[in-house]
Amino acid sequence: MMQFNAPLAYTYKATSQFDPGNSDGFHSHPHYEIYYFHDGECTYIIGDRVYKLEPGDLVLMHGLTLHRPHPKVGKPYVRTTLHFDPSAVRKSLHPERIHEVLKPFDELGNCRVNLTGEIRTEFEALLLDLHQLSSHSSRFRQERMNIRVCDLLYCVAEICQGHVQEQRSSSEKERHVQHIIRYVDTHYMHDIGLDDLAQELHLSKPYLAGMFKEMTGLTVFKYLYDRRINQAKLLFQFQPEMSVTEASRLSGFKRLSHFSRIFKQSVGCSPDLYRSQLHRQL
Repeated sequence: MMQFNAPLAYTYKATSQFDPGNSDGFHSHPHYEIYYFHDGECTYIIGDRVYKLEPGDLVLMHGLTLHRPHPKVGKPYVRTTLHFDPSAVRKSLHPERIHEVLKPFDELGNCRVNLTGEIRTEFEALLLDLHQLSSHSSRFRQERMNIRVCDLLYCVAEICQGHVQEQRSSSEKERHVQHIIRYVDTHYMHDIGLDDLAQELHLSKPYLAGMFKEMTGLTVFKYLYDRRINQAKLLFQFQPEMSVTEASRLSGFKRLSHFSRIFKQSVGCSPDLYRSQLHRQL
């Protein structure tokens, strides 16, 4: 991973297999993200959207939406990512172009565009150029890399001009999984069972459970608890004065003891410790 002086991080053609370890893999961050899929098999979940990625897919994310890749085990997983703080790049962009360049992230939010032909060749060349420049020992390396990042953002803005097709024709399974995720995101504060989801989607419980696990790598209930835990983490981050008890309630847990146990299993520490550590960083 290449770190810039500004709040920017660039990783070129990472090939490591995704391993969330003790966490669920879902995460969010205040930075904008450019994600480019080079090769492999991967389903990407962003909020309530499910994308079956294809080589050449450019994914733009505004970061705060919970997202998680689910690459297929045993298959390649090659991607390039750029995380950047929009406030950090504004000073490097032309003042009259700032709104236009950041518009794809500000207004489109999270979207996917499949690159083909000349634009794909140009975009991949820009990614490679930025990567190669990172190994130079030039006195002006930092300034040149900042220019390359701006050029990449100008290219993305041109790609996103006009209509952006956020979701190509999806399979029936993708639509069902998207429906399940949307339902969970809407009702995570309440009791949710397979009966509720089966009735909502008019599917049998065994088929629904197996399909969701196949597409996401998670059981429905694991996703539900992950969604609740991530909601609590967001509450701790953006509402520092909120108590653990209130965060537990607003995240959909009926008992504080249950919340504390699930939180520690997922995050690796108690919610009280997570909250205090987060406040020390603020």
